[in-house]
Parts: sequence; C-alpha cells; structure tokens
Amino acid sequence: MKFKLDENVPFSLKKLLESPDNHQVDSVFHEKKTGIDDHSLLKLCLNEQRLLITLDNDFNNPIMHPLDSLYGVIILRPTSQGKKAVFELFNNLLASFELEKAINKVLLVECDNISIRWDCV
Repeated sequence: MKFKLDENVPFSLKKLLESPDNHQVDSVFHEKKTGIDDHSLLKLCLNEQRLLITLDNDFNNPIMHPLDSLYGVIILRPTSQGKKAVFELFNNLLASFELEKAINKVLLVECDNISIRWDCV
C-alpha cells in the first residue's frame, strides 16, 4: 500500500510502516509541499492512490471533503501531544486494524476506538 504523511505527523511513522509490510511512504515535508491546502493535498493523494495520515481534524468534514474527493484518510487523535503518543497510537492501529479497509474511508483513530466517518460506511 502507499501512504502520505501529513506535515504534522512524525516522520518516524515511515519506518514503522515500511519495515513489516513493504508499504511505500511519502511525506509532505520531504516532498517540499508543506503549507499545501487541504483540497490540493487530498487531490494529490487521490491521484497517487495514497492514504493520507494526519493529525488534522479538518479532514473529518464531509461537506468540505466529500468521499469522492479522497483516496482515504487516517486521522490520529492521540490523548497527548508529542511523537511518542502519535507513534504508540499508530502502532496500536497497525496491531488491530487492516489498513486496506481504510481505502475510500475516513478513519478517526483514538486511544480506545477506531471509527469510520458516517458517510463512508
């Protein structure tokens, strides 16, 4: 699978994703696309068929970001700030969820819950 890390996501997730399953991971920061607007980022991910991994709750708005405008988005909502909290939350996601099921969906990932946006079911 292919993923794109938003600029607000620690780059350490790249190693976590690539090591076990040979996923391809790009980063907004390393592609020098920081500051890209949400619509352009979703279009880029859709064209590249990459799941977006982000901390930005704005992607959970079905009016601003309808289902046909995205390939898939994983929104991480850690209980605290910092790389460690994000890394642990994502590691828990990997252990409990098949990432292929995130295609054409918006996932909200919290400490004890993974939910799918209502218009994606």
